[in-house]
Amino acid sequence: MTPQKILSRDFILCSFAHFVFSSVFAILIPTIPIYLSRFEAKEAEIGFLIGIFSFSSLIFRPIVGRALLNIPERNFMIAGTLLYVFSSIAYLLAPPFWPLLVVRIFHGIGLAFFTTAIFTLVANITPAMHRGQLISYFFYPGVWPMFWRHTLGYSSSTDLTSLFFSRFARVYLYALCSSLQNWVRGRAVRWKISP
Repeated sequence: MTPQKILSRDFILCSFAHFVFSSVFAILIPTIPIYLSRFEAKEAEIGFLIGIFSFSSLIFRPIVGRALLNIPERNFMIAGTLLYVFSSIAYLLAPPFWPLLVVRIFHGIGLAFFTTAIFTLVANITPAMHRGQLISYFFYPGVWPMFWRHTLGYSSSTDLTSLFFSRFARVYLYALCSSLQNWVRGRAVRWKISP
């Protein structure tokens, strides 16, 4: 009896997509409060704008989970990616408070679509015998960006930034992360999952 290979190509691609998606989220966490404070936003407004992202994501996760019973994961991953990319670009165009509130809500919905779908996909493609082990491994790529988020996020927000961390470079970095995520998503979703 040959040992079963537990880390498949599809699992690794999904993990990489999860890492790239989480990187955009991790960069925004420390950057948003600094950005809003430059517009002299009140602490309560900053807190509300930070929290509405998680709240909108939390509200939509059960809806997405229910819909995943009938709709393929790939469709939600694509929709979540598109919402996430457009929301990331809209940060540069939306001034505080109300326009940015709408952007944060849609960004949270994009996160709900993508993460709920990709976790469901990983649960479906992993062998039943190793499912718990692989799902725990799958959390790592989402946590790794949290290690470096403060350094990268704060340095991209300070006045003494280098050319790499300028406003244009941040847009480029978001676009690059989103493009990589799209490429990986396109490569990873090549299997058929039975309902």
